[in-house]
Amino acid sequence: MNNSNSILSNISSSSHASLWDEVAAILSGLIGGGLYGLKIRIPHSVVMTFLFGSHLSFREKIRAIAKLAGEHATNLAAFACLYKVGENYAMFMLHYRYFQLDFDLVSLYVPYVSSDDAGHAQINGPSRERRQIISTNKHPGQPEQPYHAFLAGATGGYIVWGRYSGVNYQLVLYLVSRILVGCMKLASEKGIPPFSWKRLTFTKTYPWAAAGVWGVVMMLFEEYPETLHPSLRRSMDEIYRFESFGSSSGSSRRNDG
Repeated sequence: MNNSNSILSNISSSSHASLWDEVAAILSGLIGGGLYGLKIRIPHSVVMTFLFGSHLSFREKIRAIAKLAGEHATNLAAFACLYKVGENYAMFMLHYRYFQLDFDLVSLYVPYVSSDDAGHAQINGPSRERRQIISTNKHPGQPEQPYHAFLAGATGGYIVWGRYSGVNYQLVLYLVSRILVGCMKLASEKGIPPFSWKRLTFTKTYPWAAAGVWGVVMMLFEEYPETLHPSLRRSMDEIYRFESFGSSSGSSRRNDG
């Protein structure tokens, strides 16, 4: 009996700590996402607005900077919060069939703990069904299973980043390139050919990758400029259609009209 009470005490104390740790992780993601969004977007918005927004008044430039920075910070904060909530919900649903838990506002309550003939600790839930306790190595704020991260990220991505805007689209494109590189590295580590071939080292393949990327983008710019993102096209027009020296070239070799 004393042993059962000791187990109950340990479970109750760890449950309280785990619950508050998860809440702290959610709040940390909310605050951290907002602060990081401001830190990243404000310098970028200032440079881009003053560089390409010469037609705007000073007041309009400040408003544009504040809008872009606020959107970036708000979206990052909302996504971080939704992601943390989503992964915890996935964890709860995974373990719901193993645990009979009664929830109140601040704690997790285990009704009754006993041990079977083999000495294994068990929980008697409200239905009086005995279920063996399973342990988890999950750290606060981290998913227990890889698919928890995918489901939580996909849900947050649809809700937060699924609404089209310049900021959201830019971040999605940024992540696409990083994901492709990460997947190739993972394929190399897993021994998947041709990425695992030893002769395909980074120093040997990078020049060819750079050649392919720049060759394709320049061909698109010259022949099909309408397929490029407007911000990229404006930047390339600034570089390759500079007319201060009397050039009469248009925005592309291909006539868009």
